[in-house]
Amino acid sequence: MKLATILLAAALVSPAAVSATSLVDGSFEIKGAATAPTDYCYDGFSSAGRPACAAGAWTGSGVITSGAGPWGSTVTPFGNYYGFVQGTQVMSQTFVATSSTGLGVSWYDANRTNNGGIQTYTVSVTHGSDVFALGTFTGVPGQFNLKTSSSFATVAGDSYTLNFTGLATDDRTAFIDNVSLSVVPEPATWGLMLAGFALVGVAARRRAALTA
Repeated sequence: MKLATILLAAALVSPAAVSATSLVDGSFEIKGAATAPTDYCYDGFSSAGRPACAAGAWTGSGVITSGAGPWGSTVTPFGNYYGFVQGTQVMSQTFVATSSTGLGVSWYDANRTNNGGIQTYTVSVTHGSDVFALGTFTGVPGQFNLKTSSSFATVAGDSYTLNFTGLATDDRTAFIDNVSLSVVPEPATWGLMLAGFALVGVAARRRAALTA
């Protein structure tokens, strides 16, 4: 089988061929390094003598240094910093879809181990006047765990905003880290992927026959 056909099959199998839509600074390392807080900083204002966070792709809350004592000394496995949603804050990032497809969100969360109690938050995506509600979540105190959302549809070239919205009216905090987008194949896409696997299988069998 020709190399071009094998490459086509591999492209059909790979979700990366469907979409390259991605977030910036999903682990909050860029934002954290830009401010380099000793323990934490908020967006837009200083607190207890600490400077405001530097501007970045994420807006609306701030960043915490991994293991910071004022926040219960929770350590993230994803670098030196993580984001947070305190009280009714909304942590957001706007991105542009590179193709028309279905996307899902994955991230890790934890809850603060001191002050206030358990924070619950929602995840949503806004697109103009449309709002895609992706779920309501609660983390485990002091321990980061993987979370995934339901999917939403995108249109190539359009802007979308991902939002983490706190639901507590008091001092409760959810920690967020390692946020990313991934393709959720639609039925037609699954058909293309299956066709790709079939082509790869045919190529392998013909190659084996020629070798024999």
